[in-house]
Amino acid sequence: MASTRTSIPRFLLPQSGLIWRRAAPSPSGSASASRRILLRLASSSSSSSTPSNPSGPRVLAKPERFNPPSHGSRLPKKTPPRHYGGDLSFEEAAAQAQRDYPGMPPPPNTRAYWFIHNRWIHVFITVGTLSGLAIFTFAMNFKHTSPFADMLPPASDYLYHPISSVRMLIEVLRLHEAHKTAQINEKRKRNVEDVAKRAAYRKAHGLPDEMGLFNQPMARIKTDEEMAAERGQAGNGVQQQQRQGGEQKLEESGEAAVAAAGTQKIGPEVRRLTEEERQAVVKEAKQKWLGIF
Repeated sequence: MASTRTSIPRFLLPQSGLIWRRAAPSPSGSASASRRILLRLASSSSSSSTPSNPSGPRVLAKPERFNPPSHGSRLPKKTPPRHYGGDLSFEEAAAQAQRDYPGMPPPPNTRAYWFIHNRWIHVFITVGTLSGLAIFTFAMNFKHTSPFADMLPPASDYLYHPISSVRMLIEVLRLHEAHKTAQINEKRKRNVEDVAKRAAYRKAHGLPDEMGLFNQPMARIKTDEEMAAERGQAGNGVQQQQRQGGEQKLEESGEAAVAAAGTQKIGPEVRRLTEEERQAVVKEAKQKWLGIF
C-alpha cells in the first residue's frame, strides 16, 4: 500500500528557522558535511510499500498482566462468613462487648453510652439552649427599644442582690408596658380625630359619606365622649328595666295570691269518643294528603 505525502509550499514555511541556515564553509569537507542540514520539501512517491494480508487472521498483542472483569459471572453466595477457630465463649464475648474500640460507639454500661442514649439529657440541653437564646434576645431587644433601659440593675446585682434586682426589673417592665399602652392610646386617638375631621369636612361641603367594600358604608370609630354617653344611656336603661321588673314581680305575686284565694277553675271534661265520632275523624284524616293537609 503506497503512502501518500502532501507537499507544503515554500512560502508557508518559516524563513528564519534552523532548516534554512547553511553551515559556514570550512576547509575540511567532513566538518562541512556534518554541519550541513538537508531539507526535503516534498515528494509524491513512496519509499516502500508494506504488504498486507486482509484474509489472514488478526493477531492481538499479548497483555502484560491479567485484567479480571469488573463483574463476575456468578452472584455472591448468601451464606454467612466462616471464621476459623470456633465460636467465642461467653467470657470472651462479654469481654469483647466491654472493650472500647477506637472510632466505635462506646460499649454498654458505661458513662459515655448512658450520656449518648439518655433522651432527657438531650431534651434538657435543647430546651435550655433555646430558652437561653430567647431570654438573651428579649433582653437585647428591651435594651435597644425601651426608654427605661438605663433603670435596669447591672448584671452583678442579680448575683449579690437577687431579690432587689428582680423587684427593680419588674418595676421597669411595668413602666415599659404603661409607656407602650400610652403610645397606643395616643395613636388611636389621633386616628379617631382624623376620621372625625374627614367626616366633618364632608358634611360641611356636602360630600357623600365614604363607602367601603361592596359599596357599603365604612365603619365609624366612636369618640371617647360618644362612648361615655352610650355607657350612661345603657346604665339608665338597666336601672329602668330593674324598676319595671320589680313592679312586674309585685303584680304577679298579687295575682297569684288572688288566684289562690279564689275559686279553682274547672277545665273541660275529658270523655271517650263514640264510634260515629271516631269514624268521622278517621275519614277526615284520610281525605288529607299523608294525613297532614
